[in-house]
Amino acid sequence: MAQNLMVCQFCETSNEPKYKCVNCDLILCEGCKIKIHTKIRKTEIHQVLDLKEFSNLGASETIRHLELKDIQCSVHNAEQCIIYCENCKVLLCAVCLLESHQTHTLAKIAEVYHKKVKELQELENKIHQELPFYADLEKELKQTKSVENDQYNEIKQRILKKESELKENITKQRENLITELDKLWKPREEEMSRQLKDTAEKCDALTRNKAQIEETFQSHNATAIFTASGKLNNDLPTRPVNTISEQKLLFSETRNLEDTKEVFGSVLIGPECKITRSFTLDKEKSIYRIQTLENNTNILCAYGETTVKSFKLTDSKCETTTIAKDDKVTVIDTTKTNNNKLLFTVLSSSEIKCLSTFTPDSKIETFTSISPLYARGIHATNKNILIGFKEAGKLFPLKEKSRRGILVYDYNCRHMRTYEYDTNNQRLFTSPEIITTNINEDICVIDYKNNKPWKGRVVVLGKYGNLKWTYDGHPSINSKNNFNPLDLVTTSKGLILMSDNASNAIHMLSMEGCLVTCLNETHGIERPVCLNINQSGQLQIGCYEIKSRQNKLLTADISC
Repeated sequence: MAQNLMVCQFCETSNEPKYKCVNCDLILCEGCKIKIHTKIRKTEIHQVLDLKEFSNLGASETIRHLELKDIQCSVHNAEQCIIYCENCKVLLCAVCLLESHQTHTLAKIAEVYHKKVKELQELENKIHQELPFYADLEKELKQTKSVENDQYNEIKQRILKKESELKENITKQRENLITELDKLWKPREEEMSRQLKDTAEKCDALTRNKAQIEETFQSHNATAIFTASGKLNNDLPTRPVNTISEQKLLFSETRNLEDTKEVFGSVLIGPECKITRSFTLDKEKSIYRIQTLENNTNILCAYGETTVKSFKLTDSKCETTTIAKDDKVTVIDTTKTNNNKLLFTVLSSSEIKCLSTFTPDSKIETFTSISPLYARGIHATNKNILIGFKEAGKLFPLKEKSRRGILVYDYNCRHMRTYEYDTNNQRLFTSPEIITTNINEDICVIDYKNNKPWKGRVVVLGKYGNLKWTYDGHPSINSKNNFNPLDLVTTSKGLILMSDNASNAIHMLSMEGCLVTCLNETHGIERPVCLNINQSGQLQIGCYEIKSRQNKLLTADISC
């Protein structure tokens, strides 16, 4: 058991001190308190406290109150403070008072002390009331910080994971693209190397034979002729039938950097296109639209009317047969459906027309209506029907309240989606006139921008309606005339072809919207209007020759 080391500071013998005199600052035992301390002069006014209560607030208050009479001046160390200066907010001794505070407002130290004690008590009460709020707030903020810190760390990890996935995706795309490039180049490189080796060997053999013959002719010995003739092979090497001609290998870079699925673009071999035949249409207006149905029935519509005709190509003629006619309407765009019907839109109408049979006197029916909107371009896929639309009234000028876009219907004529604005709430189209899709299910649209003068562009959306890119023509083709596309088709390898009437050109674009090549006057293209790719993969081009004033249907073989 620990010993009590504290002893009475009066008698210095008792080790059971119980009191402390605040004034004397001495510890007392019971005996000294009664027998000695009380007998000392003026100790009757001393404050003697039980040691057990010495540490409580009451004792502290008593001690502080006693010290008020004993506060030493901070300026004059030998003096005690006697007054308080209200102006300067300091305690003063007599010397301070005489030196510089005589005209100031003064107050008794005890009064100021009690006033400040009261203020501190009031402040303590307020703090006591406020402290739980801040304690709870601190706890809440710590909890919030912990939760949000967890969220931050989780999101950061997701970002890092996404970065890793994107890197992996880009690396995979790069590898796939290089693999595609290798598929295009390696076999061709091997074939060229083989042909080059074979050609070099034949060239060396011929060179050696030639040198030997020349050496023989330089000889003065007649027998050398007989010797050489017996050694040399009189058979020349067979010339190769199919030699490799130069082809153009292209890298079509993507124009939509936001699409992480197609970061790089594609590689392709520059397409070869050769006009093979030319057919004349007698007494026909300009060929406006061409379609080839599943049974190889060829259909055309003339410009400015709704006369649907079938046609056959014989010799140098395009022979037509009228299968349906409606004098009241004018065709805008046509498409074939997945069940071998022909749908078409007509001028200033909400109705989609339909032709189910293709023999003379076939009846034109109404497939559906998009009222109150007017229909423009149309295209049918295996699942849906895409219909370009505008509001009723004039095509131009475009107004703020104008409605321009594409409606997506299913084959039961149910409206599925509308593509009218991009993600920035900007119009996608001014007037969607011609619509088709490519092998990626991208939606390719000829959009007329204005009519004074006529000027168009090609707008390409992803299959879910996101804007991928636009094409406004190319400086190498449209240096003199505006880009004026009238029709477009897509090939089995994804190229997009469009007829540019004013520039006598067929633009060929990659799926990324880059110009790959074009057909022009040097290929016999003049005023191209409509395009079609038939069941054999052959390109058909409807043209109007100004000099001869004849409608021509050109056919072309394309390697794309």
